[in-house]
Amino acid sequence: MLDKILLKDSIEFNGTITELKELIRFKKDQGFRLEWIDQFNFKFISNFSLGTIIVNYFPTEGIKGFAKLSEIENGKTKLELTTTVRIELYLLTLSFLILFAVGLFSQEPWPVWTFLVFPLALLWFWWVYRIQEKRLFKKLKKYINRDFQNASQKDI
Repeated sequence: MLDKILLKDSIEFNGTITELKELIRFKKDQGFRLEWIDQFNFKFISNFSLGTIIVNYFPTEGIKGFAKLSEIENGKTKLELTTTVRIELYLLTLSFLILFAVGLFSQEPWPVWTFLVFPLALLWFWWVYRIQEKRLFKKLKKYINRDFQNASQKDI
């Protein structure tokens, strides 16, 4: 079920994995941070994000995506892009479930609007995150395509 709410996309790079790594290594002004996880995977992190928990000592990053590199036919490379579910969405869901349980088992009457706030907030934050994730994916695509076009023109 969680798989359906993740953002997924792909880019086809007209070069090998080694050529792509060289372009990434030499071109530093991409507008986001890029950190290698292993030989075929990296994460790309937005320099700016809204609505994320970025607090000292809290182990979370801003809006980020993950890329998996794989070679395909004719010396091309496919980048499969994905996101993960943000921890803030888990925390908001947990808060809603706790409030819902307290409301059900307490003897006090609860206003109906309190049960509507959390699902609406969950949808709101998911939408805000999705817009930022799409913008980050767009930056990566532009970065990869621009750098490849510049490198191809130098070879001519």
